[in-house]
Amino acid sequence: MKKITFFCLLFLSLAYVSAAQDKSKELYTAVLKNNAAAVETLLKAGADPNHVIEIVPGFPTSYLIAAATNNNVAIVKSLLQYKAKINWRDAFQATALHYAAGKGSKELIELMLVSGADLQAKDEDGNTALASAKASGNKDVVPLLEAKTKS
Repeated sequence: MKKITFFCLLFLSLAYVSAAQDKSKELYTAVLKNNAAAVETLLKAGADPNHVIEIVPGFPTSYLIAAATNNNVAIVKSLLQYKAKINWRDAFQATALHYAAGKGSKELIELMLVSGADLQAKDEDGNTALASAKASGNKDVVPLLEAKTKS
């Protein structure tokens, strides 16, 4: 009887892990497609906002970085509400804030800063989000980042 109970519990736990992984894959697809409603639904259903995915082996990325790269404020907001790690770093040691600064969205940068993004975080080349904004020619966000750096 103990063996049967053990195998039943093992099967159920594997099924649960498999379902969670499926939700995480669906979440990544929803993030890439900029489908904010699907992202919210999947997060409510238990998808992990901190699941890391490797599109290219050796180069992990987070959903938050993908959403920042897509410049999608609504999805970033949802991920942060479900406790996505704001300062998680990718293979280049860049954070979502680096990517947001490179894209030039004031609203996205302000949201990330209010949510605890580290303005002083440096990527593998020693660049901060401010340097990313300058390198990308995003003149609209440079003054915002400079002001936040001084305060």
